[in-house]
Amino acid sequence: VGTALVAPGPAQGVRLGDRAVFAGSSLPLLMPLAARTGLSGQVLAIGPNAADLKARAERDGHLVEMADVPPSDGSYDVAIVEASGDWATLFTPLLHAVRAGGRIVVVIGARAQSPLAFLKSSGSREAEPAAVVDRLGRAGWHRARSIGGRDGLEFVEAVRT
Repeated sequence: VGTALVAPGPAQGVRLGDRAVFAGSSLPLLMPLAARTGLSGQVLAIGPNAADLKARAERDGHLVEMADVPPSDGSYDVAIVEASGDWATLFTPLLHAVRAGGRIVVVIGARAQSPLAFLKSSGSREAEPAAVVDRLGRAGWHRARSIGGRDGLEFVEAVRT
């Protein structure tokens, strides 16, 4: 079973033809985005792992662009941020990358790799939904809220007005 067959929550809001910015290092989060946007859309992977993500996605037949930093042209429909590493510093630059009415989805947690993966959990987390909601608001995003979870992941969403 390929990673592109399991769509995480943030990909459910992405449509064919959408332009998406992905900030993270998880191929299982990126692949459903690339599959959903299709050839008429665009997925831009940003950050230090962008080149590796692009190469791995292209091996599976998905078109993914890459950049070191988010563009500031306001032309993207959605930004997906994996809450790992220095995730909170991306909220303001991504605000400028996403169009008015566009949204950001922050993915918190680690996807379980097996049915018993929860046994290896250290109990520590990089982010809590309430803290992510607060940080999004301080960065200029509006109507930030937790939108639930699935498969060991939690999602927080906000909109650019």
